[in-house]
Amino acid sequence: MIIKKLESYYIINKIKEHEKNKDKLLKLIENIPKTSVQSKRENINHSDWNLPKDFKRDYLVLFYDIVKHYMNDIMKSLHCSKWDIRNGWFQQYTKNNKHEWHVHQHTNFSNIYYLEMPDQNMKTEFYNILTKEIITFDLKEGDLLTFPGHLLHRSKTINTLNRKTIISFNSNFMDVTL
Repeated sequence: MIIKKLESYYIINKIKEHEKNKDKLLKLIENIPKTSVQSKRENINHSDWNLPKDFKRDYLVLFYDIVKHYMNDIMKSLHCSKWDIRNGWFQQYTKNNKHEWHVHQHTNFSNIYYLEMPDQNMKTEFYNILTKEIITFDLKEGDLLTFPGHLLHRSKTINTLNRKTIISFNSNFMDVTL
């Protein structure tokens, strides 16, 4: 197989409700039992990824309410009539934390909301398998990045004392309306 060109569809939404809800979301995340994620490929200070799926996540109730109209807009731009969220989680990174190259399985799109990102060096990086280049987007705190779940991406090692907090979720768009 020869692949000559790889183009991807990604969307950056500026969440207008960010300033109003940032502290509320962070407070709700603080209520989640402190759980780290440690492996050869990841070192994450605090995340609910490994908590049971039926664990109550009040921050997701608020967050999903905030992003639903942005997701509806994405659905329309993709010429679909339905969308869903498969799962959601948060990750808080502190000094020396990272999440190595990975993809998201069983999803059309992955989404990252930058709840706290005080430093531009904390942006998610993408790897172009054809050109062997690392790609970043112009992202700021309060942005929601939506991208195909099969794209290789990472959160490189945090080298500052500042904390990075993201809320991530996987989504599918269905029933094409062309």
